[in-house]
Amino acid sequence: MSNISYKKDSTNLNIIIPQYHSNYCVNDCKYCGFKKSNKLIPRKRLSFEEFKYEFNKIIEWGYRTIEFVFSSDPFFNAFEIAKRINYAKESGQKRKIKIRIGINAEPFEYKDYKLLYSAGLDFFVLWMETYSKDKYSFWHGVKTPKSDYNFRLSAYNEAIEAGIKNYGLGVLFGLNDWKYDVDSLIQHGKKLEKQYGLPPYIIGLPRFKKAHSVSLNGLLNTVSDDEFKLICKTYKQSFPTSMLFFNTRENLKLNIDCCNENDLFTIDCGTFPGAFIDYNVIKKGYEQFHTYYYDRKKILKKLEENDKNPIFEW
Repeated sequence: MSNISYKKDSTNLNIIIPQYHSNYCVNDCKYCGFKKSNKLIPRKRLSFEEFKYEFNKIIEWGYRTIEFVFSSDPFFNAFEIAKRINYAKESGQKRKIKIRIGINAEPFEYKDYKLLYSAGLDFFVLWMETYSKDKYSFWHGVKTPKSDYNFRLSAYNEAIEAGIKNYGLGVLFGLNDWKYDVDSLIQHGKKLEKQYGLPPYIIGLPRFKKAHSVSLNGLLNTVSDDEFKLICKTYKQSFPTSMLFFNTRENLKLNIDCCNENDLFTIDCGTFPGAFIDYNVIKKGYEQFHTYYYDRKKILKKLEENDKNPIFEW
C-alpha cells in the first residue's frame, strides 16, 4: 500500500498497527480482560510460526510500523521479544523496505532494554495507567510484577539510558481524575526532557472501554468526549512534536476531530493474539476490550474526505 497525497493542505497521519502476541498474564489488574483471575477469556500465545505468518500478512496489507503488544507473560522475556524484532528487521531488509517496530510490554531492566535496542527496537510505549500512588495501589493491589509503582516509573530512565530514545507516555483514562493524571504526565515528560533532552516521542490516549468479563460499576472516573478533546489539545500544547496515539477504542469521527499533523493513527486493530489470522476471535467477543471495527478501504476513503493523508512509510 503506497502513500497517497490527497491535497497540499491535508493533514499527514502516521499509520501504525498493533500486533498482540499473548494474553497470558501474571497480573490481576481490576480493569483488564487479560487479568490472571479472569477464567472466562480464552488464552492464546502466538508461536513463532504464527507470529511470522501474521506479521507477513500485516506487511502485505501495506503496514510498515508495527507495535508488538505483550501482556506480562513470563515466556516473553527480553530474549524472546528480541528474536521477533530481529525477524521483523531481517524481513524488511530482504524486502528492501523500512520496517519500524515498537513494543508495548511490561517494564524491563537496563540490560534487557539494551538487548532490545541491539535487536533494532525503534520505540517503546509504557502506560503508567495512573500517576496516583493510592489509585495505582487500588487497581493493582494484588502482589504482582505490575503492582510495583516505582519499578514501572523508573523503566523510562532505564530504557533511555540503554539507548532507546523514542519513548511513549500514557495513562488509562477512567482510573483516576483525568486532570491529575494529565498534569502528572506532563510533569513526567518535562522531567525526562530536561534530563535527557528528549520530549515524549508518543503520548497514548487510551480511554477505558468495556473489557472482557469485567464489571466496574461506580469505580470509574469517566471522561467525556469533550474532556477527551481538551486532553488532546493540552498534550499537544505541552509537547508540540510528540505524536498523539489515536486508537480504535474511539469512534472514527472523534479521532478525526482530534488528530493533528503527524499524529499516530490506527486503522486495523484486534486486541487478541492472532486476531488478524482468525477474525472470529473478535466476532466472539474475546478481545481484551471493546474496539470499533474499521474497514481499511472505507476508512482510507473517509480520511481522504476529511483531508487526512495516511502515511504508511514514515
